[in-house]
Amino acid sequence: MTFRVRILIAMALAALLPLSLLGVLSDRTARAQLLAQAESSQAQLAREIARQCDADVAAAANALALAAGYIPFDQLSDAELGEVLTLPYRQLGQVQALALLDEKGDAVVPPLYEPDPLSYPDLAGRAPFTEASLDRFARQIPLAAALQSKVAVGPPYRGETSKAPRVALAVRLERGRAKVLAAELALDTVQLRLEELAASGWAGFLMDASGSLVGAAELQPSLSESERALAVGQGSRAGRVERGNETWLAAVEAAPRLGWQVLVERRASEALSAADRVRLYTAAWAALAALLTGVLGALLARSLSRPVAALSRVTSAATAGVYQQSPQVEGPDELGQLGRAFNHMIAEVSRRDEEIRAFNRELQQRVDERTAELKAAQDQIMRTRRLAAIGSLGAGVAHELNNPLTAILGLSTVAKKDLPPDDPRLKALDGVLEQAKRAARIVAELRRLANHEQEQAGRRLALGPLVRRALDSLAPAIQEAKVEICLELAESLPEIQGVASQIEQLVAHLARNALDAMPHGGQLKLSLSAVGAEAVKLSVADTGKGIPEELRERVFDPFFTTKSRPDQLGLGLSVCHTIAEAHHGKIAIESAAGTGTRVNVIFPAAAPGAHLY
Repeated sequence: MTFRVRILIAMALAALLPLSLLGVLSDRTARAQLLAQAESSQAQLAREIARQCDADVAAAANALALAAGYIPFDQLSDAELGEVLTLPYRQLGQVQALALLDEKGDAVVPPLYEPDPLSYPDLAGRAPFTEASLDRFARQIPLAAALQSKVAVGPPYRGETSKAPRVALAVRLERGRAKVLAAELALDTVQLRLEELAASGWAGFLMDASGSLVGAAELQPSLSESERALAVGQGSRAGRVERGNETWLAAVEAAPRLGWQVLVERRASEALSAADRVRLYTAAWAALAALLTGVLGALLARSLSRPVAALSRVTSAATAGVYQQSPQVEGPDELGQLGRAFNHMIAEVSRRDEEIRAFNRELQQRVDERTAELKAAQDQIMRTRRLAAIGSLGAGVAHELNNPLTAILGLSTVAKKDLPPDDPRLKALDGVLEQAKRAARIVAELRRLANHEQEQAGRRLALGPLVRRALDSLAPAIQEAKVEICLELAESLPEIQGVASQIEQLVAHLARNALDAMPHGGQLKLSLSAVGAEAVKLSVADTGKGIPEELRERVFDPFFTTKSRPDQLGLGLSVCHTIAEAHHGKIAIESAAGTGTRVNVIFPAAAPGAHLY
């Protein structure tokens, strides 16, 4: 870790750590306060809706009891009772149905309700009341409780034709055959409050005393597992619940007299939006503080870290043997004195190191010269021994095989003349003649390879005409192979000293090898160029299959070949190598598998009185 980084880290910790701690504490405090406020406001709203339930039910029960008090039920006939019940039915706007029941719960007169209230202007605010609604109303009437007390209120339940929750009320009658006046009350005011909550992005639910859902802004509401768990309990409750994929803050309050429960929810993200903004502002200020700390720390550390870094760079360079650099450390302080002393030390070390390097270079040069001379001598000895062995082998093979081959060729020819044209033995004799001629070619190549090492006096030659004559001799093979020839022969090339036939043979061998490497056609490029004024370079390049790297070291060995044809002897490059060395030249191959091959041959320029050895 660098000195500058340490300074920046120290300043960052000093500046950002207190700010970060303050931001964390502020965020926690703000969130706690917002949660408390949200829970308080939600509890207050739930409490108001619960009280609204109590007030609506109490008002409806009082109105129903008042109506039951002024109607003389014991003095009216059944037909008159049916007519009289329309008065409280039309006066009590939230009453959906009225029924007169005896002590067994049977209807004294047909229940009063309206399946199509929209047909009557004074009933337009009510929901349709169906037979299913009537069955549910009958099941919910608190008959037993009404017979024991003056007024009874049943548990709330959902209506069949509207979202507003319903409740059945029952008032005991003192005289007459009818014992109970029952009414179904629609809690429209409570439903309106729940829908207002939904419109503002909140959620509200009405549940009975056991926690069963009976009212919401939706037609078919449902509660999550966490909501149901919170709804089951006693007294005021608050907590977090999961609704959909979001977290909501919920509060539950119970109606004081009825015991019904009201659940009010609000998204946690909305309730904590102010805390989120505080967190964002804190992060922004922290980023600004980090930026200012970085700038000030960089300015403060620059006066110390730059001299130290300069000394470190020069030290690293000196360790690698580079002494040209010098630390730019100036000033009257301690760092300036250290820089001047360090520069003096580097200059002294550089001087001594240069003396040692000069001595090493001189010593290495002498070793390289002696090594090159030794290698050249060894190569010359090996080449002389190898070619001498090949010459001896060629002479022996030629001496031993020429006479038998001559006899085989002659006898086979005579035998063919003595046979009729349709004799099947002619095919066998043709095979004998072909193999004998192949053996004769091998003997001739060996003799030619040995002859190239003999001392011959050369003459001054121009390479351009020799290259053209070699290509002219291969014209039929080039045309058959469908190979494009490209010649680049520079003008005013130096002459070389040598034997023309051997040079032509070298060019022909190289061109023939290139043709064999391009069985499906390609481009054969031959070029001549001067290497200064002391040598001439011949390049033969093809676009064939190339030579793998692992085989390039063996291509000049006699009888080594990569060709699949059985008539290839593997002596072409060996002969080229021998001819090049006989002319004091060098031959090298540039190739890779799949990229073609280039053979470069360098011949020394002829000098006055030059001759070959």
